Amino acid sequence: MLNDNHRWAKLMRMTENKRQILEALRGLYHNGEYFEYGPPPYCSADVVLLAGGNVRNTSRTLKLMEEQGLVQSETVMRAQLCEVPKFGHYPRPVVCYWSTETIEDDQARANAWKAGAAERQRQALEKYLNWLTVPDR
Repeated sequence: MLNDNHRWAKLMRMTENKRQILEALRGLYHNGEYFEYGPPPYCSADVVLLAGGNVRNTSRTLKLMEEQGLVQSETVMRAQLCEVPKFGHYPRPVVCYWSTETIEDDQARANAWKAGAAERQRQALEKYLNWLTVPDR
């Protein structure tokens, strides 16, 4: 019985790596905007870009964190860069993760961000077109 308790205590340790992963799962969010990687949920490759590390170890840690109840996973379709059947982006199912502690806030912010996508695209196009028409750049 001592071995089982010791093993569980070791699994439940909140390491610095787990803290960094949980912070990364919140996203780079400031004043209503997500920077660079868009809103959560994030796959293990996204977490590596946000927090560092490598994909294999991060995937393993995320699965362990899900068993511990620290994160929740869902499978989403994402455009992934592939070389087969020909080079391009293709929709593929990807396991992505939310922090269980902040999932409601993160989902609300992500939904609001997605709802404003058309307006952000319009503003970006307008800025680009204005930039093109300014003489002597």
